[in-house]
Amino acid sequence: MVINSFSATDNIMSDVAIGNFQRVIQEQGYLYLEELPDNFDHLAFAEKFGSLIPHKYNNEYIFSIKVEPKLGERYPAFTTNEVEPHTESYEYDHPLHYQSLWCVTPAKCGGGHTLLADGYAFVNSLSDEEREYITKNKFDFITPWGSIVKHPLYDVESYSQPIVRFNFSNLKREDDAYLDDIAKRFLRFFDDEKISIKWSKNAFLIWDNFRMLHSRTQYQDRDRELKRVYMNDK
Repeated sequence: MVINSFSATDNIMSDVAIGNFQRVIQEQGYLYLEELPDNFDHLAFAEKFGSLIPHKYNNEYIFSIKVEPKLGERYPAFTTNEVEPHTESYEYDHPLHYQSLWCVTPAKCGGGHTLLADGYAFVNSLSDEEREYITKNKFDFITPWGSIVKHPLYDVESYSQPIVRFNFSNLKREDDAYLDDIAKRFLRFFDDEKISIKWSKNAFLIWDNFRMLHSRTQYQDRDRELKRVYMNDK
């Protein structure tokens, strides 16, 4: 699959450019830009796509994704380990709509790729019976802090746009062979269809968290650093 890459231009913040970028996100679920200048205002650009949400860790809009041992005990994003395919904030009634990353320091080791795959495409590949099952039923998800919440995998009621919720390790399915089969096929689909973002300095990525699953490959370079922002609709 082709990654959309755009060289930086003086009018990248224009209404016309933003409208074009929004159409790209609507069509394929994500937008990836490379070759942005060192003085590019990534936060101002991200805000063109939604209303910024403060992070719970520091109550600020920007959070650094780098090795943080204390946070890594609960969240694998803050380690050098591989991160499983998932949607962000799956545990909440109203998950965040957009997630954006930009690269401060790419991993010199060649790892740490962000991977994306289209959850809507997987749902559309299911039979009518399977799709109804993951839509009509609520399933147990384990939250990062250990409690249980119930949500459908394919939520068509919480928002005007369908919401895919997924976290393989935190979806309780040991007593539901039907759900377990669908979840394992979702992982295989992700592996077959994934888009790899290899990251270069200043590159910018935004995706629709209602639609896209994301993960990350393992890496060794502990100096790797991305910046992250969360957004909802304006």
